[in-house]
Amino acid sequence: MKPIAIKIFCALLLAPFSVFSQNKLKANISNGEQKTIAYASVALRGTSLGTISNTNGDFELALPSGDTKQQIVISCIGYKSQAFPVDSLLQIQKNGGIPKLCLNKHSYQLMEITVGKQEILKDAKQIFANAINELPKLLDDQPHIGKYYFRQSHGNKTSINRLIEAAVSIYDPGISHKIEDCKFNIDELQSSLDNRDIDFKSLLGVYKYMAKKKDVPKDSLLLNTTNHNDPRVKELLINNLDNSKASFSKFFTATNMIRAAQKNARRGSKKVNPWFVNGGPFICKTFMKKHRFKLDTIIPYNGEATYKVKILPNKNYSGLEYQKKSFIPIGIAYIRLKDYAFLSLDYGYINNPKYNGFKLHGKRYGQFNGKFFYHYRIKMRFKEYYSKLYLQHLYYKVNDYNSNDTDMIQEMVNTEIINAPEIVNQQLKQLRWKGDHYEKLPYHKEFWDNYTTMLPSLEQENLKKNLEQELLKK
Repeated sequence: MKPIAIKIFCALLLAPFSVFSQNKLKANISNGEQKTIAYASVALRGTSLGTISNTNGDFELALPSGDTKQQIVISCIGYKSQAFPVDSLLQIQKNGGIPKLCLNKHSYQLMEITVGKQEILKDAKQIFANAINELPKLLDDQPHIGKYYFRQSHGNKTSINRLIEAAVSIYDPGISHKIEDCKFNIDELQSSLDNRDIDFKSLLGVYKYMAKKKDVPKDSLLLNTTNHNDPRVKELLINNLDNSKASFSKFFTATNMIRAAQKNARRGSKKVNPWFVNGGPFICKTFMKKHRFKLDTIIPYNGEATYKVKILPNKNYSGLEYQKKSFIPIGIAYIRLKDYAFLSLDYGYINNPKYNGFKLHGKRYGQFNGKFFYHYRIKMRFKEYYSKLYLQHLYYKVNDYNSNDTDMIQEMVNTEIINAPEIVNQQLKQLRWKGDHYEKLPYHKEFWDNYTTMLPSLEQENLKKNLEQELLKK
């Protein structure tokens, strides 16, 4: 294994961490039992501005300059939504404290919903089918631009060897268009830290094999060379690996299970995993045939009754033999009762507890040992703005394409929705709408001091500091 040249595309290591500006609010969300609430929705009332809390319940939100007479609204499935005055929270922050925001748990009694004259379905499969049918009405069919904060990390719970953080824009022409018609722009790069070790000899062989299958763009230099130590060959191999396996645009199009639900929308789409055919998994009628559904309960979200539906494998589940035996699909969907709107989806493949492994040289391997783990996992959350649903949070975790011992995690959180036609058209002309998060971009401290991010958890922050220290040593 030979070390890859260390690339630090920004001045992050040289610049001290900035103090939060007066227009940037940082707070913590917990419940009445003082347990932090992860992935709670944070919205500035009357606007599309917002973010979500991290796994420690922390969030930060950039506020419009000079406007503090507003409220933020905190929402989370299973809790009663709560509004808080911005000026009071900023005063706590100004005095050196971190505002502590509390949400109370809330659950419905069946009688409450019945009295409200809302029809309750008990057939979970029909609930899911209705949600698929209603998607074209609920997702925006007009051109709009979403602003997102993006983070990608490679590593495990004790160390990471790569980290990318960026501000991105996504142009979506509307739900009636294919997801591949979306455009992507990397607005700003906060950090791009790379400390990977790569076996370039093996990687060159993998590239040539993939090129025969047309899985990667053909490059004459790579196809005709045997010199894996050539600096130009190394650069091309790395660019190919990153952009074919983990480009930002592929992350969005391949893992966006709900945006791609319409008929024929995913024909010829990019694969989320090489084991899947035609880009799956995605929410469609075929998905219904491969899974069974179970209504778990009805809980509130933003004051609305919401179905909690479990997604389980069924006997007709199809896939490769290895998948069928070793891993099984599982998930949870939250679907609003009144209009069957998808509000949240958590889906992935877990190790099959009934899998008995395989024999090799008289010894059995691969059987379930009681330890639960995901082979890969997708999380999606949506937010409502002017009666339309927009992607709020997208998360994807899978084995790293450079190592089976580490994971790659990609996630993005929405910070703003732009749907005013004149602004959409203006930005559509101004932004480049090309490139990816691996290109070199300068670091602009002023931009990040006034931009909403998804705060790293304490664990992520410590891993980032460790990576920075390793790079400084080199």
